[in-house]
Amino acid sequence: MGTLDTLTNGVLTKTVQVNPTTAGDQATPVVVGVAGKKIRIFAIASTTNIGGTNFYLRNGAGGTPVTENFYRSITGSYIAAYFSRVGYQGIWLYETEVGKSLILNCTTASAQVSISLTYSFV
Repeated sequence: MGTLDTLTNGVLTKTVQVNPTTAGDQATPVVVGVAGKKIRIFAIASTTNIGGTNFYLRNGAGGTPVTENFYRSITGSYIAAYFSRVGYQGIWLYETEVGKSLILNCTTASAQVSISLTYSFV
């Protein structure tokens, strides 16, 4: 898994490429949780290299879903979801439970999934 984290005005951006080794929860978190904090997602974009791979993000391994299921019917298709707001204050798309890591859950083990996030710890 390759990552890039950037901090700008208290908001983090991260791009992660995951090569799932198994269907279901992936072992390495997309974002590692912090004790006493939630992960608040302001923007998310994703691509996959295999059509038919569905995925979502959840609260820790085996936890409740944070996002809806992203359905990928076409190889290389792209999904973007975001709110455009200065400083990303007061509005967000998704939020984890306190202290939970953000985990990727995939339906296919052989896919490659790329996720870009704009998030903060609150």
